[in-house]
Amino acid sequence: MSLNNYESDNDDDDEDEENLLFKDFQPIERRGNKKINNNSNNNNNNKNKNNNNSNKNINNNNINKNNNNKNFISKFSIKNNNTLKRIKTIVLQKKNLKNLIIIILSLFFIFFLFYIIITYSNNNKIYNYSNNNNKKIINNKNDIINQYCTNFLNNYNNNNNNNNDNKKEDEEEEEEEKCSFDLNSPDYACTPISKNRAMNFNYSCDYGNEDINWNKPIVSVIVPFFNTDPQQFNECMESILIRQSFKSIEVILIDDGSTNDKSIKSYREWLKLEPIRFRVIVNPFNLGLPHSRNIGVYNSHGDYIFFFDSDDILEPTALEKMFWKLNTSSHIEFTKGFLAGFGHSQYIWLKGFEQGDQFLTENQVTISIMYKRSMFGNKLKINKSSTTNSNNNNKIQTDEYSGGSDEYFYYPKELLEFQYDSNIKDGMEDWDFHLKCASAGYWGETIPEILEWYRRKDKKTMEKNWKNTLTFKRERFLNDLKLKYSNLYNIGGGGGNNNNDQYKGFPNPIRNENEDSFKIPFNFVSDHGGSSYEIKNPLKKKSPRILLILPWLNTGGADKFNLNLCKQLVEKGWEITILTTIESDNKWLSRFQLYTPDIFLFNEKFLSYSSYPSFLNYLIDSRKIDVLFISNSQFGYYLLPFIKSNIDKKKHNNNNNNNNYNNNNNNNNNNNNNNNNNNNNNNNNNNNNNNNNNNNNNNNNNNDLIIVDYNHMEEDYWRNGGHPRQSIGMSQFLDLHLVSSNHLKNWMLKKSNQIIDTNKILVNYINVDMNEFKKSESSRYEIRKLYDIAEKEIVILYAARLTNQKKPLEACEIIKQLKESLLNNEHIENHQNHQNQLFKVLFVGDGYLKSKVELYVKQNGLSDVIKLLGDVPTQDMKSIISACDIVFLPSEFEGVSMIFYESMSVGLVPVGSNVGGQSELVTPDCGFLVDIYDGDGNDIDPLEFTDSFVQILKQLINNPKKITSMASKCKKRIKSKFQLHKMGDDIISNFCNTIKKKNNQQEQQQEQQQQQKQQSHQLNDNSGLFNQEFLIQTIEYLKLTNQFEKKKNDFDQLYSLQSELDNLKRELKKLEQKQSQK
Repeated sequence: MSLNNYESDNDDDDEDEENLLFKDFQPIERRGNKKINNNSNNNNNNKNKNNNNSNKNINNNNINKNNNNKNFISKFSIKNNNTLKRIKTIVLQKKNLKNLIIIILSLFFIFFLFYIIITYSNNNKIYNYSNNNNKKIINNKNDIINQYCTNFLNNYNNNNNNNNDNKKEDEEEEEEEKCSFDLNSPDYACTPISKNRAMNFNYSCDYGNEDINWNKPIVSVIVPFFNTDPQQFNECMESILIRQSFKSIEVILIDDGSTNDKSIKSYREWLKLEPIRFRVIVNPFNLGLPHSRNIGVYNSHGDYIFFFDSDDILEPTALEKMFWKLNTSSHIEFTKGFLAGFGHSQYIWLKGFEQGDQFLTENQVTISIMYKRSMFGNKLKINKSSTTNSNNNNKIQTDEYSGGSDEYFYYPKELLEFQYDSNIKDGMEDWDFHLKCASAGYWGETIPEILEWYRRKDKKTMEKNWKNTLTFKRERFLNDLKLKYSNLYNIGGGGGNNNNDQYKGFPNPIRNENEDSFKIPFNFVSDHGGSSYEIKNPLKKKSPRILLILPWLNTGGADKFNLNLCKQLVEKGWEITILTTIESDNKWLSRFQLYTPDIFLFNEKFLSYSSYPSFLNYLIDSRKIDVLFISNSQFGYYLLPFIKSNIDKKKHNNNNNNNNYNNNNNNNNNNNNNNNNNNNNNNNNNNNNNNNNNNNNNNNNNNDLIIVDYNHMEEDYWRNGGHPRQSIGMSQFLDLHLVSSNHLKNWMLKKSNQIIDTNKILVNYINVDMNEFKKSESSRYEIRKLYDIAEKEIVILYAARLTNQKKPLEACEIIKQLKESLLNNEHIENHQNHQNQLFKVLFVGDGYLKSKVELYVKQNGLSDVIKLLGDVPTQDMKSIISACDIVFLPSEFEGVSMIFYESMSVGLVPVGSNVGGQSELVTPDCGFLVDIYDGDGNDIDPLEFTDSFVQILKQLINNPKKITSMASKCKKRIKSKFQLHKMGDDIISNFCNTIKKKNNQQEQQQEQQQQQKQQSHQLNDNSGLFNQEFLIQTIEYLKLTNQFEKKKNDFDQLYSLQSELDNLKRELKKLEQKQSQK
């Protein structure tokens, strides 16, 4: 029997295939753990031999062996009458009826206890995960955060830092090291379902939640199945049904004539585990992949169709991202992400639909694609099985289909206007389908993230299952495609390698920027597939949750603070969602994934700016966010009026719903009084249940989150102060301002003309993890040996982005003068050991001034002193710092430098500019700061500025003992005031105090709000319109800014290339002159 393109690892040669084919073929229902095979139970075969003794035998042979407890009960059945007679004799001889009663009760208790144990274990067979349909878990958002804050503040006030440090070190040693997937150094063992994969977010969902209509899922996942290895299948299902962030899905498994008992058993276990969202269709024999997928589409209910292989794995947010991509993109019909190949071969595949006409010569993507349902034909009604009751969305329908029904397997092809070619049974049917889409004018876009893990098999298995991959068959298949889709191959010159003339017949969808301009939907609504509804994805909540709005996930001091904050929050019981607002390569993505999988990166291939407001509101609602945290995100600030307005609107609606419910409830109570006592009791019970459910839902939807921002430093050169200036302007929408220094706090108070309450701006220093940054003698030795540095030689560290802010060229000038001064110093001449080795500088960093720094070092003969290391990986910086003695940073402006925190923790003496809040960290006994402005606020003379640094560095180099003494004081200062756990505790305590304060204010203002209800409602409506218009204009501005930045980057690249070309010309000219002189 042909495998028809399925990858099967469970072929049993010893089994009779034909007998197994129909061995277990019984009609299976679509949902639930019931079987339609209703064979009568013949478990009561033993007859009572003596009717007179039936009571004494305790119905021994009439025990029901049905369900999962039959083995257990049979073990504990009384096997013979002799035992009972012996017990009876003892009891009668002693004439003690009490003993008999105790024995009977004991047996009953034991039976009951084991019944509970066995039942519980059967319901938790797979991954210890269970869904109890009848159990509704109360999920009160406000109770969770309030209870957490009460406990945290009590512990915070009685905190003993030293004891906590010791405990944390012990805990870190015991914890297993978690992994994340890094594109630059991929670990292919770190799959989305790996035990070592960091998964610090609860993606479970309450099936009793009335916000979701489980009979009408949003996404239908179609999974063809044939003898799939049980372990691989379980991994696939875990990644879809358990670990996915998007819950409004149905998984339709099409068993295409499987013959392996273990494989069949594996999906039957999932039927028991997921009775609502998992369905099975059993083909009577092997019909092939294309036919099975068509069957799945026909029997699906979702507005979006996602195809997936039964042995592959999905990243946790894959379905959610693909759904949002399609829901906000009218110009495309399908989407997918990049993939990681694993198994027999390992690789990263970063190609997709953007490859366009390359599909004409080779398939570029796998089948793991999400489609709009409408693409398969308007005749295919979304509510095919129209069993949904709009008045009772929460009742689960259990439509049953016979396994041998013609309606079931031989779907009406006329209803599928667009479908797979069922005649292709030897592979590459997906390639054919992609070209079929292109031929009809349908095409898609690729989300530029790894969303899929594609399991690769060995070559022998592939050739066995996919015969069309064989060379001679592939050529024949390609010729068939050219004939079948001649409109694609003939237009433009033929062949897929024509770079000069693009195929005019191949679709190239482009988003119409004007389509979504000047319209920002408040609600997150899906309107595809002929229906419109608000998107709901309420996730269960057991811990406080925070949403971080960040610009990107790149390297830098502010980004390291964000990373450290994530670490602290997770260690202290928080769950984190991250939303970025600037398109970037996000080099630190894998590091943030160590603390949360719930990360959404801004990219125009994912969501446009116009879709961001509704998506942000969706995240707040879905995750039940407690704290919204903005750090250095310009767009995040622009979103604040919109967010605040939407929160107030929801709160107003919830209050109205509560009032309406209370009125209805009073009417019901009055009606109940007229009923008889029995009915009255029943109705009261129902009312109590309704009260609980209604209060629960109101609490879930009442998003009384607090909005907090964090700022590092003012930037007077940009937007009149940078992000802190934006923070001042948006203060009315913020509940709390956090800043990195008292200097910045005072700057903001002064800039705002004291309008902001001083208690609303709090200082939280960024601090450092002393367990991460501590001196390593082995690293010190290795780095010094690598760069040919003597053991006693003083090493200076310069580590920063090579931009004007960090003054790298000025740093080179200071080093040049320092070298000249030391060489001319008589003190140095008396120490022959230092004649050739004065000092060394490790120059770490990258940026647009890199080429100028390299040229300066070369032209001034500093190559023997300055070692240009370039952009050093973050994990190597600890070793670099350990090799140094002094950290040097003559910045133009700073908040409080992260490199100073890290270097002082190791024991380096800081020497830098006295700007920002640097003096709050660096005191005279542990470092040196040089004034950059005079007493009147004017810039100090550059020569004086340079000379001050030269004298300080010269003093330290000539006095190693002073370096040692100050280094010790640096470490003591960090340990006493600036440890990382203190930063985490302080920030969370500020969160909790703000929440507590806001709750008290809301209680006090409740009566006033009711009195001014009509006026405030009208005001809210007007302000809502204003906020919406403000956001619309902002987004239009950002679009123009984004286009400008792209053109500016192109110009900068051209300018850089031109500079490098000019340098090469100068070098070439010098070589020519030298050659001519010879």
